[in-house]
Amino acid sequence: MRILFLLSLTFLFPAKAQISAIHPEQIQIARDSYGVPHIFAPTDPEVAYGLAWAHSEDDFKTIQTLILTGKGKLATYLGKKGAPVDYVFGLLNTRKVVDQQIKSMDPRFIQLVQGYLRGLEAYGKAHPAEVLNKHVFPIALEDYIATTMFSVAVFCGVDRTLPKILDGSIASLPGFTGEGSNAFAIKSNKSASGEPMLVINAHQPIEGATAFYEAHVQSEEGWNILGGLFPGGPLIFHGVTPNLAWAHTVNFQDKIDVYQLQTDKAHPGQYQVDGQWLTLEKRKVKLSIKGIPFPISKVAYQSIYGPTVKSPSGAYFAIRLPALMDAGALQQWYAMNRATNLTEFKAAIDQNHLAMFNIMYADKEDNIFYISNGKMPYRNPDKKYNWSGTVPGNTRATLWEKFKPVSELPQYLNPASGYLFNTNHSPFMATDIKENLDPTKFDTNDGYETYHNNRSFRAKELIDTYEKISWEDLKRIKFDRQLPAKILYPYGLDASVLFQLDETKYPTLKPIIQGIKNWNHVTDVESIGALYYNIAYYQASKIRNNGSKAPLTESEAVALCQYVNDFLLKHYGKIEVKLGEFQRLVRGNEDWPQAGMPDVLAAVQTEAWGETKRRMNSGDAYIGFIRFPKGGGLPHIETVNTFGASSHPDSPHYADQREMYQAQKTKVMTLDKDEVLKHAKRVYRPE
Repeated sequence: MRILFLLSLTFLFPAKAQISAIHPEQIQIARDSYGVPHIFAPTDPEVAYGLAWAHSEDDFKTIQTLILTGKGKLATYLGKKGAPVDYVFGLLNTRKVVDQQIKSMDPRFIQLVQGYLRGLEAYGKAHPAEVLNKHVFPIALEDYIATTMFSVAVFCGVDRTLPKILDGSIASLPGFTGEGSNAFAIKSNKSASGEPMLVINAHQPIEGATAFYEAHVQSEEGWNILGGLFPGGPLIFHGVTPNLAWAHTVNFQDKIDVYQLQTDKAHPGQYQVDGQWLTLEKRKVKLSIKGIPFPISKVAYQSIYGPTVKSPSGAYFAIRLPALMDAGALQQWYAMNRATNLTEFKAAIDQNHLAMFNIMYADKEDNIFYISNGKMPYRNPDKKYNWSGTVPGNTRATLWEKFKPVSELPQYLNPASGYLFNTNHSPFMATDIKENLDPTKFDTNDGYETYHNNRSFRAKELIDTYEKISWEDLKRIKFDRQLPAKILYPYGLDASVLFQLDETKYPTLKPIIQGIKNWNHVTDVESIGALYYNIAYYQASKIRNNGSKAPLTESEAVALCQYVNDFLLKHYGKIEVKLGEFQRLVRGNEDWPQAGMPDVLAAVQTEAWGETKRRMNSGDAYIGFIRFPKGGGLPHIETVNTFGASSHPDSPHYADQREMYQAQKTKVMTLDKDEVLKHAKRVYRPE
């Protein structure tokens, strides 16, 4: 039986590297009191196999949707809703890049992924009733890696840029987002205990394909890390090892370029480049849609600049981004997982496969490090090209091919101030003002952020109040729910007109106007002023859906106050409503009052929930606090996730961290195998 099983896997995963033997009987999955899986096995591929099994137990459905995405078959499960994703996946054609690059990838990384995919396959065979449809299995190694490329491309802005081309609004490229993440690194000279510390604080969707899952993986080959990963991930994306830890935050350098091609009716199917007419390549993307008995074909175009689409006006636009040119992001993350010191960690970063994400780092040797990471191209410096907008696609002068080494990216190592932080704001505002990098020393065409946001202003306010930062101080900073003295929201919602209205001119709106003016900028569940501002914020985002930051006019401010007033009277029958009555955290059939707002350090982003409330859908998610003891030994780790380890409503771990999360408390975690097994609630094999 075992021989037949191994033969079937050999057929499913054609060799690009020697496939490691997997012995499920040697893999241990230990579930702690919160259901978090700790995977132990002799080899890295066996650990990945165990991780796939454990994660499938908790969220197999979501993992399968990602597998279907990598095959262009999401619509076979989601129907018409999945068809646009399948088309974009076909348009970006990441599988072609994987086929070109896979033979040069690290064989150990390939073995790791093969182990992971074999774990998914084994779980599917053992639980056939949970398999979504016949298209999920088998999983080709190349399809899986192509999916990870697609995911990074989405993070780099494809999901924002393509719709703007297709609906004709391409001129208004990326605007404000209230989402983000926080990361802090504290060196011993800034630490009250003399211990280096790091905060991991992802602001992500709290459910679904990019919600963080917590796991601990440990092999006898030296791989030992605890942290967060997304569904379908074979390793940890950010976390802590015995020697070091790192956190990611999203950065907003210019990662994607848009080109308008030169076409005319006299040359159908062609575009002009440097006086020559080139043929626009065409491919058919076949869409298999649930409920439709035959496949539908849509045309995907390709120019020398990259994937190309036609706008409603008939113009052709191409997108070009490094994320679509490099299949090695997961390989780099694996090297980061395996690093044992700063030298090895920086060597992993030097692979330059990861197209984005800030990296905040601390280690037991008292090093702190921050880099605004990215795969940045050498763009033509000619001032006539506006790289932050649309550039001409009729000349090779705009066609970049080469990338900058990591050494040319903004980065800090061990500043004298003893701290580094990022909240998705400028890399040139990462520490004490005397040590911040000079933005004029970096290529303006890279589009690095040059601004503060509410979280960075507030974080700096708090950090500057401490000569030394203690463990509890660090928690207070991270869990802070107050906006800074100077508010930096878009849509004109700063501390100007809305906060200066004369209530005597508008007596019927006096309670609303005074509530906003007297608000202390704290976003707790009991705050009435926070509720007023929250409702105004989301209404302003609809009125100014182009992201305009121009100050509100008095009439606009009055209209927002009127909207708040009318909304509350209509749906609540009163004006004095608290934030927690309106803003809820929802899991299954239960809901609870939720504090926070967009762009506070403990951020909360919401979506409409019925006509009367909003529910949190993203924001403060996986949180980790790490400190490295002065006397050596394993790091002290405390974490919390929004809900729990399982996506199954009948699981005791469906929402068992929810109360702790809302109370801004943490649980103690460990990298010590003996401790894990000693206190585990369940230890079993993936068989």
